[in-house]
Amino acid sequence: MKRKVATIVAMVCLVLSMSTVSHAAEVERSSEVNANVAEEVGGIQPFYVNTSNISAGLKIEGNTAYCLAEVFAKKVCDIQIIMQLQHKENGSWVNKVSWVTSGTAGSRSSSQSYHIFEKGSYRVHVIATVGGEKVTCNSVTKTY
Repeated sequence: MKRKVATIVAMVCLVLSMSTVSHAAEVERSSEVNANVAEEVGGIQPFYVNTSNISAGLKIEGNTAYCLAEVFAKKVCDIQIIMQLQHKENGSWVNKVSWVTSGTAGSRSSSQSYHIFEKGSYRVHVIATVGGEKVTCNSVTKTY
């Protein structure tokens, strides 16, 4: 009789542990998906209380650089955007021009153009303050 009870208890423990293992595998798979998504947008993304999304864009046509910055907040708050066009010189990024926009809203964007004359690599660097949170973003690098 004791052997039968011990076998039943062992079976119950085995069944309960299997559901935990399958749940762990499911969580692991969803973490892999999230990690893959994060890799596509530049690595692991931090969690912010006020900031929903930030992006930077750069397009070069002829000798004109078109710069774009977009910031989305989770709620209406003060948003300040500093958008910088940067040129790579001797291995370091150097600011060529900066623009500042600010206001109270749920989102804010800035688009500017600038005539470039130096050959080389360019990017847009965005520094945004969203409800007191400082977030940064870089565009992809473009060559002129």
